[in-house]
Amino acid sequence: CSVVGHVFRTKSPHTFPKGTEVITRNQVRLAEVWMDDFKKIFYRRNKNAAVMNKYGDISDRLNLRNRLHCKNFTWYLNTIYPEIFIPDLKPEKFGSIRNSGSKTCLDVGENNQGGKAVIMYPCHNMGGNQYFEYSSHKELRHNIGKQLCLHANDQSEPVKIELCKLKGRGTSLSPQQEWESLLKNPSSGRCLQLRGGQVQMDHCNAADPFQQWSFS
Repeated sequence: CSVVGHVFRTKSPHTFPKGTEVITRNQVRLAEVWMDDFKKIFYRRNKNAAVMNKYGDISDRLNLRNRLHCKNFTWYLNTIYPEIFIPDLKPEKFGSIRNSGSKTCLDVGENNQGGKAVIMYPCHNMGGNQYFEYSSHKELRHNIGKQLCLHANDQSEPVKIELCKLKGRGTSLSPQQEWESLLKNPSSGRCLQLRGGQVQMDHCNAADPFQQWSFS
């Protein structure tokens, strides 16, 4: 066993006559053969993969796994890669986070690798930049590419998406990345609010529609 990484080129040397669906198809085949129940996490975050029902015959791959007596994916995570953060198989809530006042959704924006303010954008229900999970640790995670979390700032500053502090074994939850109902940050006692097009923290007011958020 080994932990394998993939170094991506800035530009692919290959062409895909059938489009990037070829890549999604290969990802689905990998998930179906090796990931067991954890494939649900992949499908939850990749809607194109979730609806792909034609990905070729994988019986030879499954037979190879059985013939070699390969251990399951849980064993791999616990034994070979124990330091990795394992997402919830069944998060309490997931999807887009919609603001009742503006009827728009929380969005991480383009090329946000952490450190940039979140924005509001028309809800498109396609996941991607608008996909969040409310974890069992009470984080609001955006784990599409990197492990990113909604991070409560001072009242005067826009709320940002930052690298999650809880990353697996040996790490702990940051108080600024813990959220309760009405999207309240308990360490500051303030709530997430949309004001003047900017997402920020403010005194909690349950009657304010711009402090009312829901998963959809």
